[in-house]
Amino acid sequence: MSLTNLSNNGKAVVKDEVSSPTAMEGVTRTTFQPVTLENNAHHQAPLDSSGRDDKIKGQGHIGSSTHEVEPSSLAPSMPEPAMTAWKKPLGFRELMQYCVTALDAGNIAAVNADLLAMSHLALAACNGDPTQRVAFAFAEALGRRALQSTLPGLSWGLGLQLVQQPAPQYADAARRCFDALCPFLRVAASAANQTIVTAMAAEKHVHVVDLGGASPNQWLDLLRLFTAARPEGAPVLRLSVVSEQEAFLSRTAGLLTQEAVRLHVPFIFNPVRSHIDRFSAPDIAALGVHLGEALVITSTLQLHRLIADETSVQLPAGPHQMTKADALLRVLCDLSPKLMLLTEQEADHNGASLWDRVSNAFNYYVALFNDLEAGGGAPRESVDRAAVERLLLREEIMDIVARDGSSRRERHESMKRWAQRMGVAGFKPAPVMSYDQFEDAGLQALQLAADGTLRYWVRNEDASIISIYSRMTPIFSVTAWRPAKKNGK
Repeated sequence: MSLTNLSNNGKAVVKDEVSSPTAMEGVTRTTFQPVTLENNAHHQAPLDSSGRDDKIKGQGHIGSSTHEVEPSSLAPSMPEPAMTAWKKPLGFRELMQYCVTALDAGNIAAVNADLLAMSHLALAACNGDPTQRVAFAFAEALGRRALQSTLPGLSWGLGLQLVQQPAPQYADAARRCFDALCPFLRVAASAANQTIVTAMAAEKHVHVVDLGGASPNQWLDLLRLFTAARPEGAPVLRLSVVSEQEAFLSRTAGLLTQEAVRLHVPFIFNPVRSHIDRFSAPDIAALGVHLGEALVITSTLQLHRLIADETSVQLPAGPHQMTKADALLRVLCDLSPKLMLLTEQEADHNGASLWDRVSNAFNYYVALFNDLEAGGGAPRESVDRAAVERLLLREEIMDIVARDGSSRRERHESMKRWAQRMGVAGFKPAPVMSYDQFEDAGLQALQLAADGTLRYWVRNEDASIISIYSRMTPIFSVTAWRPAKKNGK
């Protein structure tokens, strides 16, 4: 069921959710005894109290957890023991905002006090409800960022940890678990496949290039769709898949070749050993784009990784600096694809303001963690859910919050911004299949959560864009493009 078919103009009515009143919403006011170095090791704050005193002297910011103290011999980077009046409970989001403000101001004592308060919430919430589990990931990410900025003597070791990400095989396994537990990318793949089959209806030779990120299941479904839509016989299909993992490419080749034989589809698999982060001219050549083939290019959650890097491109007016994402889009447009499909996060996690990134990302990942719960496919203690939360979503949160510069790859931008990039690169919008134009009984069955509320829905933003929502939060967008003619038409 698509909300575009509903009588209320595509708007969903979703039951109001009541969140847990424990770790995330605050507790009753409590006054503590003086904290000394001797008893501080055994002292614990209430679950959602920040330790703030609105009347602050010294270097604490307004609403900070930094306390009034007499001068002492402690190093300025360490919080000083004092009589602490816990006057009002604060939610986790407020604590995050205070912490980010203190980080921006270089207020080390306030940062440390905020992180201490957040740690009590996070440790109590790491196995709690979805919002609490997200809070745990954000507390960890802010803690790592704070260490880099406030304790540079330790940053070399921390920097190594931040650069090192899960091994590709584990990250891919986590992505497969995400696909199995959450329907969003399967909906995106289904819309992309239907768009490909429709656009290639009259073509005899089709070459699909997967720049990475797509599940092999998407291409299995494409083989079946071509067979079902073309009674006279499917076209000759060549599929080029970009991946740095030989085992993945080998496994994908075996699955697709076996299915193509079963369906009697002429099929050629072209593996390209590379990664979007290192995509270069030799990799473009390895795609093997030939005249006489209708070219389709797909990119699933890949191009945002190239926004961090800049390169020089020779334009008619002379050399010009641009992001590698923009440069690659120009190269892809020059290949003259008949269709390009772009699937990206429908989010704004690439702003200059740290707080904007943190706040927007918190809302986004709460929606994803909530969907893992709503689907009912994996209990909180399951291995598959742990893989998704810790090896995939946690790593994205860590990247958005704790990393900066070229090491921050998860630079998610809204489709409105991608549309601007595509236009500058020489593309124009192409029709994308509306969700209500095709039926996928399996995906439609997943639209309701275990509690009977609406789990996801799809909105046609215009003829070339569809957005996939988790309840009321946009998660992914799919857009279709083709090269504009030289005269701009």
